[in-house]
Order: sequence, then C-alpha cells, then structure tokens
Amino acid sequence: MKTSPIKILIADDIAETRENLRKLLSFDGDFSVIGEAANGLEAVTLAKRLKPDIVLMDINMPIMDGIEATRVITVEAPMSTVVILSVQGEQEYLREAMAAGARNYLVKPFSVDELINTISKTHELESERRARIMPMVAPQRKLGRIVTVFSTKGGVGKTTIATNLAAELSKKANRSVVLVDLDLQFGDIAIMLDTVPVRTIADIAREEEVDSEIVEACLFTHDTGIRVLPSPLRPEQAEIVTGRHVEAILSLLAESFDFIVIDLPQGLGDVSLTAMDAADVVCLITSLELPAIKNASICLEIMDALGYDNDKVKLVVNRPSRESSLDISEVEKTLKRTVNISIPNEGRLVTDSVNTGVPFALSNPNAKISLAVKDLARAVDPQSKGERAERGGAGRENASPRRRIASVFAGIFGFFIHG
Repeated sequence: MKTSPIKILIADDIAETRENLRKLLSFDGDFSVIGEAANGLEAVTLAKRLKPDIVLMDINMPIMDGIEATRVITVEAPMSTVVILSVQGEQEYLREAMAAGARNYLVKPFSVDELINTISKTHELESERRARIMPMVAPQRKLGRIVTVFSTKGGVGKTTIATNLAAELSKKANRSVVLVDLDLQFGDIAIMLDTVPVRTIADIAREEEVDSEIVEACLFTHDTGIRVLPSPLRPEQAEIVTGRHVEAILSLLAESFDFIVIDLPQGLGDVSLTAMDAADVVCLITSLELPAIKNASICLEIMDALGYDNDKVKLVVNRPSRESSLDISEVEKTLKRTVNISIPNEGRLVTDSVNTGVPFALSNPNAKISLAVKDLARAVDPQSKGERAERGGAGRENASPRRRIASVFAGIFGFFIHG
C-alpha cells in the first residue's frame, strides 16, 4: 500500500530558490510542497495552519530569521520537523538552529539526491521517534479564542472596534490573530485596512468541502501582520455563505490562530448565531442613543435566553459625550448590566486611521481611544488577567438547540432593528 506523500513547506526569502526547490521535489511522487514562505513569520504561520511534515528553513530571512522561526515552530507546531538550509561559513548559526529544534540540515549548494535523501531520512527517523513516545503523551488540541463584535444598530463603530481590537491583540510577541468579516453583504474590514482582496469567504463557500488549504488561500496578510478573511466582494454573493460554512471555517481557524476576531452583521441570522454560539466572548457595542439602547436591551434578553452568561457578553459603550442627555450610569440602570468598557470619541483620529488603512491602536497607541481598546483586549483575554485560558469552554457546546430558540427571537429582533 502506497504511503501518503511527505508534506513540505519551503521557507526562503528568495523566490527563485523556492521555485527551484519546488521543481526539484515535484519530480518525486513521495513529496508534496503544500506551501511557501518568504520570511520566518510566514513560515511559523503556515506551519501552524498547514501542518507540514517537513519545513525546509533558510537561516537568513527578513522579519523573523530562520533560527527564531525554528524555535517557535518546535514549540507551537511540534508535529512539523525543521530541516535547515545553510551555506558554507554559517556553522555558528547552524549550531544555534539545531539547538532551537531543527532535526537536520543541508549545506548549499546540494544535489537532488542529497535533498531527497535528507528529507526522507529525517522524516523516517522523526516518525519512528514519535511512534515510540506518542503512547506516553496525551494529545492536546489547541483552540484559539473566538471573539465576536456585534451591534444592534448601524453607525456605532462596530467595525472600527473589531479592527483595532485585532490590532491590539496582535501586539503580543508570537501571537497569531485573524480578523474575519462576517458582515457578508456590506462588510468594511478590507477598506478599513486599505486593501482590495482577491479572494473572500465566498470563494471558500463555493468549494465542496471546507479545508485548511482553501481557508489559507483566501486569507490575506495586512502590513500590521494581522491575517484577514474578507467578506464577499458583492452583496449577492452573501447568499452562498451559510452557518455550516461559518462553523467549519471557525473550527479550522481556531486550530491555527490564538485569537479569531469576528465583525458580525446587524441582526441575529444563521451566520451571526453560529459565530456567537462558537464564541468565547461576545462584545455588544452600543451608544448613548435611545434606539441603540432599546435594541441593546432586547439583544441582552435574547442572549440570556440563549444561555450566554455575563462573562461571555461584554457590554461596550462607544463614543459617549458630554452633549448626550444620557450617561453611562443611566445606561447601566436601564440595561441592568455593568458597562465593561467605555470608548471615548476621537473622531479625527478615527477618520485618519480609516483613510490611511492603519489601525489607531498601532499608529497612536497612547491616545485615549487606543487605551480604551487596550482595556477591551484585556477583557477578552483571560491570560492578561493571570487566569488560565480554558480552550473549548462554555461557548463551544452543540449550538443546534439554541438556534431553534433563537429563530423565535430573530423575527422579533429584526422588527426592532428595521421596523
């Protein structure tokens, strides 16, 4: 019986080198190149997502070098084995790379036979080693933390908050963050980041089966390092994305990323409910306007009926001002809920941020609005409070019974939003 080909990720900052390696390996049916990375950070991200058997890792690369990337992959993607590609005279670097967790190395230039034999032998030895130790190690499945950002009324800054929350969460070293735009008809995440996407979530929904490779192909990397899954390019394409697609996509992303931040549409449709049921945290955004507070009150009642506890739902008031006839204390009294975060109004800074495509949490980290977003990031990250992050907690149970309950509320809720 023929064994599956060895899955290989190539990491080298020179495109020609990556192409040559791909061509050499394509002549042998025992190998399959499943991805390419131009720097160490990309190599880490792809290794965690694609789970290659072998990572061919160059040492000298921008952003993150091969030694640091090897160290991270060894810890965060332990099922992938690193083979270092070095040049003559890099003996000191080579020793560092082996100490970081690399299992073998090749010195450039090398022959086709040397390349094939090294990969095959390394994979064989590593497979034997794992077969011996696996019975002694209980498998642990990583689940990233899913955070949804939701509002019951347009114009309250939901997308701005989602974008900057993702940017703030991404500041921590070696933390991977993906921003998902589930406002399928009129999502603005791409334009907020000054990007025109080539592929979107609609391309995933067109596939017969959702897998990690197609999800990876539809993500783009922003200059900030945040990965982004954009909403469809046209409103009519939203119809092909269902709750089942969303459930599969979030499950795959949660295996690869530390945080999944989701910008939701208004309304409690199938897509929104699927995401909120899967979420660890639901950020409910409102403002100091009576229609927004009325809708927030109804929404909180529905979330209570769905079984979302107070720790899961974070109430965020955006843009409070002295000119408003209402204040935070009145909102808390009306909603019978403590406001977790209040985000100040800094309109000019937000406008400049949108126009440049750079989140203000990064461009102006000491601004009052940025500090408020930092507080929100702490609120959604239990590890920032010194707590243990529980993976797959109360928010991850079977959502089908809740969805039947929610369908009763959805029509009523839609009336209050649009009626």
